[in-house]
Amino acid sequence: MKIGARTFKTGLAVFLALAIPSLLNISEGVPLAGISAVVSMQPSVKKSFQTLKDRLLANIIGGVVAVLTVIALGNSYFMIGLASAILIAILHQFKLNNVIVSSIITLIIIMMSTDYPIVMSASIRVLGTIIGVFSAFVVNGVVLPPKYDEKLFYLNNQVTDDLTRFIRASLRKNIQYPMMRKDLKNLEASISKMNLYLDHLVDGDLRKYFRSSEYSLARTIVVYRQFIRTTEKAYDLVQTLHQAENVYNHFPQELRHLLIERLETLMSAHEQIILKWNGRVLPEEVNFITHKATLRKSFMDSFFNEANLESYLENEYGQSNAVIHIMSSVLDYEESLQHLNKLVSSYKKNHNEEEDKIIDLH
Repeated sequence: MKIGARTFKTGLAVFLALAIPSLLNISEGVPLAGISAVVSMQPSVKKSFQTLKDRLLANIIGGVVAVLTVIALGNSYFMIGLASAILIAILHQFKLNNVIVSSIITLIIIMMSTDYPIVMSASIRVLGTIIGVFSAFVVNGVVLPPKYDEKLFYLNNQVTDDLTRFIRASLRKNIQYPMMRKDLKNLEASISKMNLYLDHLVDGDLRKYFRSSEYSLARTIVVYRQFIRTTEKAYDLVQTLHQAENVYNHFPQELRHLLIERLETLMSAHEQIILKWNGRVLPEEVNFITHKATLRKSFMDSFFNEANLESYLENEYGQSNAVIHIMSSVLDYEESLQHLNKLVSSYKKNHNEEEDKIIDLH
């Protein structure tokens, strides 16, 4: 059994949410405090803060609606249902749809309580809810804050390794078509997860609240965003080679060798840029991505000559277009790598290791 950081933090938040009301001698607010702590635990600091604001407002509104309904109309089951409908309508109006459930729970508990006068009962239970939400916010931001940069780096490294293996296997005709389709779906899911990690990194890093680190965080996010774009270009290349497998298999040997050599250069550059970001390669290195003008022209001319073959043109341009798609995917991958290399080099030259430590590969 493995207890993750979020699970541990949820348990800690629940403990604090239950303990604080007990210490304040408001035991009636304990259940709502615990429930609020659980539902308020979010994957990022920004979302926790947004949840804090939304739940505070929603539960105060819920408490007011409960008190006014009981005073004016009583607390029969029908009135509780009517008050719930009114509360939902109000929360819709304030665009607080995401906290409707917890607010309704608060309203029902307040309206069904008979231990204290309704105003005191509502105050105690709303205070308990506030304690629970605040406990979740503090724990999420202070205790083991999510390290989405590490998760993103490791996942990007893993996906890049898979993609380069698939590219090499495709170029050497060693890939199995049915298995490749499944692998591509898994890679697509991993890339989507990388984008999710990036969103959480933007939302959840506490450095954004300190001016001294705000600029560093912004540049870090720019670099990681380009890492993802480059990985997406590599994925597009794998997919193109997969879809145009039949066309590639009929390339002349000279063109095939030229393509293999070029892609090996790009993939090696991709791997070394990751090492540069990790501090294992100097910022000024990895300069062999840009080919000499003559080699670049030779590569493009070879592809255009292949695309212009009469045997392709007689087949409604389908095979000819496939040749162009392969070349275009290679060039897109190269351009993305060049941009990534510039960003990483600039970052590493302008930020020392003490200020911005990049995660260890191991």
